[in-house]
Amino acid sequence: MNLLLHIKKNIFLLLSLSLLSSIFYSVQVIAQEDSNEEFFNIGPISISNLYTIPSKKNNIVFKIKNNTSRTISQIYGWAYKFDKGPDGKGKNFVLLNNPHKGGIIIKGKPHRPGTISEWSFPLVRKPSTTNQEASYTLRVHSRSIFFASIEQRKKTSAEP
Repeated sequence: MNLLLHIKKNIFLLLSLSLLSSIFYSVQVIAQEDSNEEFFNIGPISISNLYTIPSKKNNIVFKIKNNTSRTISQIYGWAYKFDKGPDGKGKNFVLLNNPHKGGIIIKGKPHRPGTISEWSFPLVRKPSTTNQEASYTLRVHSRSIFFASIEQRKKTSAEP
């Protein structure tokens, strides 16, 4: 009788630990990042150092992580092209976009708290590919981040 009670207690403990681990680590599975990717924390968001420039479109795509407790609906930012010097510091910064036109979320909509989404920022002119030393960065002020006025509920897998 004592052995049966001990086995039941161990099974209950194992099930509760697996339930807790699935709850706490589910967000980490959603927000996977590359091993060479760094996110620079600027308060409400973190911006990845990696970016993509689609070949046929006139925009630049950055991965942005939402560090707030609210859903982000719009981000206005400044996309710059700059040359990396021999010491690793940037020089000759050139603004490439119109900061009054916000970014467009292309993956991860809506941008919920703790998740990583891809935002596309339209460029005024096509970036030249002649200078391979050029890098790109995104600057966002905390007042340029707008949140959803109504938070949407997460979709459940089974509807009642």
